[in-house]
This record gives sequence, structure tokens and C-alpha cells, in this order.
Amino acid sequence: MKKYLFSLFIFLFIGISANVNSQCTISDLGVNVTSYNPTTCQVTFDFTWVQEVNGGNKYAYLHLWLGSDYHTPAMNWTDMYNHTSDYPVAADLVNALATIVIEKNSSATPYIGTVYHPDDTYIPLSSSLTIVKTPISATAEQMTVKGLLFTLPTCKGIISIVGDVWASQAENGKNVHCASEGFSFNLNNPRAVGFKVCNPRSVTFGITNNDPVTTITVNWKLYKDDGDRIFEPGTGTSRDGDPVDIMNNIDILPGASYSQFQFPFTGNDVPGESGNLWLEVITVVPDYGFVTFAELEDPGCAPLPVKFISFTAERKKADVILNWETAMEINNEGFAIDRNNNGTWNQMAFIPSQSASGNSDENLSYTYADYNPAKGISQYRIRQIDRDKKESYSAIRSVRGLDQPGSITIYPNPSGNGQ
Repeated sequence: MKKYLFSLFIFLFIGISANVNSQCTISDLGVNVTSYNPTTCQVTFDFTWVQEVNGGNKYAYLHLWLGSDYHTPAMNWTDMYNHTSDYPVAADLVNALATIVIEKNSSATPYIGTVYHPDDTYIPLSSSLTIVKTPISATAEQMTVKGLLFTLPTCKGIISIVGDVWASQAENGKNVHCASEGFSFNLNNPRAVGFKVCNPRSVTFGITNNDPVTTITVNWKLYKDDGDRIFEPGTGTSRDGDPVDIMNNIDILPGASYSQFQFPFTGNDVPGESGNLWLEVITVVPDYGFVTFAELEDPGCAPLPVKFISFTAERKKADVILNWETAMEINNEGFAIDRNNNGTWNQMAFIPSQSASGNSDENLSYTYADYNPAKGISQYRIRQIDRDKKESYSAIRSVRGLDQPGSITIYPNPSGNGQ
């Protein structure tokens, strides 16, 4: 992920005359809009960023404004954050959308505070909020605030949010140690939504450009969630790993959408199909300086036990030659060969899985010759049987009778339920 750094050198006064230069940086901003009501202008979202590891920071404060209201009233922001006692109070934050207090910022388990320590007359946003810290390296860590809920003054246009973050090492949470000013992100552009599909196993997602004037160029990446439902791209402990799919340089016209429908995907587990995905959208033109991400939820359907690549049935005189190929097998005991003559299905044979464990992610090929001198039409299906005795069916294939001329088409073929 491309980093966008916002930094500000702050003088930390200790005693009367001792000054210490301190740099405070955040990067890798990301936003996930989980719900948006265009009638009530109510929006719920998660916000994530990467910050430097600093064992001394006891508190962190996040202030957010609409872009048009940033730092208003401006007269109160002269020299803000430039001295230990220059921190925003209630009068400075009158037009802010929200302030979030992070207690025990340097610990492994920070939490959302309910008191704004620099001015306890100001009420911070805390209801329904959670925060998660994910280590990245010895010098960097990711912070994710989930459940931010705003009612915006307008539902129209691109909703731009601008913010500041600052930290305090003081026990009372007031002295300014460092600050970053002016980071920004959009709540509705680009807009990303999607979900996983059970049958066929795939994902569907869309990316919308809500800018009525400007064409945007985006890159997208798909990640497998590691099970905690926190967007944590990258390798390492408690992270989602490298992207499993990438697409670059996609132009989306003003007001238009880009879609990927039934994009093939093998799933979150090996060799299963369950688990959520993360879609990350990076706007490269114009350079927004943040990413949009969206959770593509698994609907909870069971893993496909066998993925069939092909299944054919062909008559060779008195024999019918069945061939089928699988790309994946999970807990597979084998295949029952079913034949239908005159409306009744009968099992003709059982072919064990070629995988001794019943699990395979390689292509496996099977063949079976069924002696079938029937004069009328015959139907065949492969009945796959799990080791726990659950069953699923292939498509149905029809063959002509022995010495029967021409070709015959049976409808419906295949049948979805094996009938």
C-alpha cells in the first residue's frame, strides 16, 4: 500500500527552558463505509491508519471535521500544538464532527476513552466504538477504529473529512507531545461494495466513482481475511497476508461504476471455500492519499466437496464411456455411477477418490466403462459421496440407445437436483 505521510515537528517543553524535538507521523489511511443512508445522511464507517511505535504515548486524540469546517473558528488555532499547553478545547472543537480519545495508546490493548482530558466539558465520541492495534514491525503499528457513526449536514456531493491526531505522554493527558495535522479522506468516493457467492463459488463487487466531473483511475486488490474481520493487509503475525488477486489502472468515468461479477475465487481456507475477503481500492489518479476498503462477506454456505471441470458420456457399441475430471476434492470418499433407464436411477459402480486422504487441489481424471446394451435413451450422473456420507450430484448426461441412429437432446440437461 502506498504510504501518505503527514508529519509536524513539535517542541515539547520540559520545565521552563528544556526543548525536545519530536516527530509524530501517521500513514496508510483507510476507510470502510459499512452503511450509508442517502435520505437521513447517516453514515457508519471504520477508519484505519499506521503510526510509529512510541512506548511513551499514554493518550492519543483524533479530531475530525467536514472539509469545509476544518479548524473553524480559525482564530482559535493560532500556534495550536506548538507548545505543551496548546491543545484544542471545547471552543476550538465547536464545529468538529467528532473527537475520539484513545486510552493507553502505547499498550497492546488500547481502548476508547469517554473523557476528553484536556477539557472535560467537551464530550468525545465513544458509543459503540472499538479499537484494535495490529503490530506491523518494531517501529510501526496499525490502528483500526470500528463503528464511527455520523449524521452529516448534507447528503450531496463528495463527503470529504479532514482531521488531526496528537498524542500526550503526560499522566493527565494534556501535554502535547506530537501532532499530525490535515490528513483527509472521502466517505463516499470511491464507493466499494461486494459479497461472496455460493453457487458458483465466486465474488461480486463494484467500485463507483461519485465524482460528477472527474474520471478516476484505481487499482484494486483482494485479500483473504485471517478470521478477525479487521482489514490488515501484509504479512506477519495477525495479518491478512499478500493480495490473492490484483488489477491495476482501471479508469472509471464520472458517475459510473466498474464491476466484477462472478470473479472466480477458490476461497479463504485451503482447500475450502469459506471465509470473508477484503477489497482494497487505491485511487491513483487523482492521488487521494487514502484507500477505500470493503469486506466481502461469506454467506455461510458449506464448502464445495468436489469441483468438477468436465463430465462426458459417450456410447461405444455396447459400452458407455464416462469421463470426468476434478480440480478440487475435499473429504471425498469417491463417486457412485448412477444410470437412469425408464425413470429409475440405479447405482452401477463406485469409483474411490484417487487421493488417499480424500483431499486434493490438483486436477484428477477418472474414467469408467459401463456395459449398457439398452435400446432406449440412458441418463448418467456422478453422485459424489463425502466421508461423512453427504452427497452431491454432477450434471446429467444422456446417451442414445444401442444401434439407435441420430442424436437426441434431453431437456432439461443438466438438472440442478439430479432428477
